[in-house]
Amino acid sequence: MRTALFLILMFSILQFSLFSLTQNYVISYFGAQSEDVTFSIQVTYISLLFSLPLQVRFLNYFNTRKYLITSLLFGIIINLMLMGTRDIYVFIILRFLLGLVISIIAGGMLTMIFSRLHDNKKQAVGYSVFYGTLLGSSVFAGVPSAWVNDNMDWKMIYYIAILLQVISIIIVFVIIRSEPKQRKFPLHQIDWKSYIMMGSGMLAVAYLMVYGAKNNWFEDRSMIYALLLSILFLGLFVIRQLNSKRPFIHFTVFKSTRFVTGLFLLAFFYGFKDTINLVYSYINTTAQWSTFDYMKLAACNISGMAVTMYLASQLIQDRRFGIRFFLVSGFGCMLIFNYWMYNIISPDLSFTDLMLPISLQGIAIGLLFVPIATFILTAAPVTTGISGSLIAGNVRFFTTLNSFTGYYTLQLFYNQHYKEQFLEHLTPNDINYTDRLSTLTQSYVSRGYSASESSVLAQSSIMQSVKTQSQLMTSQSIFLLVAAALGILIVIILVFPFFSRKWNNLTLKVTA
Repeated sequence: MRTALFLILMFSILQFSLFSLTQNYVISYFGAQSEDVTFSIQVTYISLLFSLPLQVRFLNYFNTRKYLITSLLFGIIINLMLMGTRDIYVFIILRFLLGLVISIIAGGMLTMIFSRLHDNKKQAVGYSVFYGTLLGSSVFAGVPSAWVNDNMDWKMIYYIAILLQVISIIIVFVIIRSEPKQRKFPLHQIDWKSYIMMGSGMLAVAYLMVYGAKNNWFEDRSMIYALLLSILFLGLFVIRQLNSKRPFIHFTVFKSTRFVTGLFLLAFFYGFKDTINLVYSYINTTAQWSTFDYMKLAACNISGMAVTMYLASQLIQDRRFGIRFFLVSGFGCMLIFNYWMYNIISPDLSFTDLMLPISLQGIAIGLLFVPIATFILTAAPVTTGISGSLIAGNVRFFTTLNSFTGYYTLQLFYNQHYKEQFLEHLTPNDINYTDRLSTLTQSYVSRGYSASESSVLAQSSIMQSVKTQSQLMTSQSIFLLVAAALGILIVIILVFPFFSRKWNNLTLKVTA
């Protein structure tokens, strides 16, 4: 039963990642910007996140089998519509609806799985497995997607998604027979206004963070509107929850020192781990690896993560180590990864050059994610229900957006800085430049180009080299900056217990 439920859960999560692997094809197909595709991915996650709390109510209200099968059929219809649309705005709306379907299926499977886990500790690890699967789903989906992209029309991805939904329908039809046994609460009693406020506020924040850096932030009026709307909707949501008799997010959870500390640790984790995207960007733009080679490297990362996630979960259940052990070892591995990349980044890195540091980064994620997630979820008082998991999911959302915007802004700054330094040397007075230009010009002349064409091609080649070197030095600077920040964080983790007795109580203890 658990295996079947996990398969359905996996198939639903894979749909979240399938389309992130075809970004280049989507951009060319719709004539859209990369930010549009990034926003569509965030929109899917928003719809998944804000609708998850509703799933328990829906599962109790509707016939479970009919509810899940209807949702899966609706998902098939959405995929067929995605296959036919050519408008990026319609695409984004459909991605939002697809997120609702993923949420219904994933939420239903989590509810059923947790109903068979009677230990709070196991439930906390279960949430960790869910978000860990979300982290690694791109690689599970990546290998078949890479083959499809290299051998077929990229739209075949939609057929794969539909096939997974058909298999899920068959599994649901075979294994789920029970009717809801709990008391049915009328759906009109759900605080729909709060959900609309929260979803609208998150959409405004996502729009601001994704498009802000490219549009020079508040020089663009739409960014000002997005900021005001995010403050308005999220502010109204908090006020409504504070005054509600039955809030689905209990803000009293923030009275727990352990819980707040865990949120900060989760924010640092998601912020620092995203430097691996610089490596993947290097593979796609500078090294120009094939999709399959890209997936092989990502598989090394996921393998390291999977092994250490399992080991960490076992150590947590055995209560052999406190939270500091996992934090120092995990952030330490992440520091080594960033410093390693700072030292080796160059135009011609091979798979063997990157295999070990990328695996080490996966090990760092596995050492940190399960302990931090367990730490947060077990720190939330039982009376607050699912508030802990919802708030942690929102922290993940906002931190991921912040890291996307932060690294994008850092790349703009450092790229401009290094380009200006290089351009100072591209003058007739610089011997290195003139020698290189002359050599390249003669090379093109020997290939049959005219003198004027050879000169233009030589200058274009030099500018491309400047662009490549600027990006490499930009990545190098960011790796060093993050490594330094991680070093400071590790020192704080090691030193803080000597200044605060409360920290000594921040362990991974779980009350049954």
